[in-house]
Amino acid sequence: MSDLAQTKTGGTQESQLPMAVLYGLAAAVIWGAWPVVSALGIRQSLGVADLAVLRFSVAGLILLPLVLRHGSGGLGWSRAAVLALCAGTPYVLASAGGLTYAPAGQGGIITPSCMLVFSTLGGWLLLGDRPTRQRWLGIALILAGVALIGGQALLSYQPGQWKGHLLFAAGGLLWASYTVALRAWRADPLQATALVSVLSLVFTLPVYAVFAEPRVLVAPSGELFGQAVFQGLLAAILALVCYSRAVAILGAGRGAVFATLVPAIAVLLAYPLLDEVPATTDLAGAALVTAGMLTALGLLPSRLLSWGRSPASRAGR
Repeated sequence: MSDLAQTKTGGTQESQLPMAVLYGLAAAVIWGAWPVVSALGIRQSLGVADLAVLRFSVAGLILLPLVLRHGSGGLGWSRAAVLALCAGTPYVLASAGGLTYAPAGQGGIITPSCMLVFSTLGGWLLLGDRPTRQRWLGIALILAGVALIGGQALLSYQPGQWKGHLLFAAGGLLWASYTVALRAWRADPLQATALVSVLSLVFTLPVYAVFAEPRVLVAPSGELFGQAVFQGLLAAILALVCYSRAVAILGAGRGAVFATLVPAIAVLLAYPLLDEVPATTDLAGAALVTAGMLTALGLLPSRLLSWGRSPASRAGR
């Protein structure tokens, strides 16, 4: 590429920087708000299964034309079914189900942090993406933060809260499996989202209608509409589109920084909306998790990570 082309490309990226930041922040706020808004729905009139059905009914109907036009997008329907199992109804049931036992702020910390840990391990074991020393350090910080939050719950003898933590971790494992599969199969994110939403709608709706007690039939219309818009439009579609746009402009490394904002956003939103006052251990755990994510994603300044190393070792890095 010529110097002139590079200048034009760099200039275009710099001019799009404000929009990229807005896209990234929008995705982070939606992801951070998801456990809080979901917990709000569970505290009011809806159940965990209702949230899953609302999410995939709205997203599935909106994205159905994409599936009808492109089919499985070259993935094959068996792989599409695997993606739906990982990021579809089981993921929502695990992550939202944890909210019936543990605070939403803790879910907003544990689920994304476990997702990063499990996706790193899965990438290493299944795709040959060996983590660097820096990523191992980040994972250690994340696990320390999660242990601080979960350990405090066990020490304070809060009944059943550990079940919520396990469900949050299961949600992280499911989403990590989805992430690793996307990388292994090189699936388009929007097409994969469409497949997950449509297949989840097709398989979940009949089971929900037969075996569940549909609370959507008796829930207040305002609450139902709000949850449908947030779950199906904002969380399932818009957050992915915004994040993908941010990554397209900034690159994967710089775009990934927005994911590190999710734990703090969840804790901060849970206080005014759910009256969940974060404990000191929750705040400390959130700080450790955020620091670990920044470290694992390679987003800390290199001079901080090379502190204490000899000049010769830094030069030979």
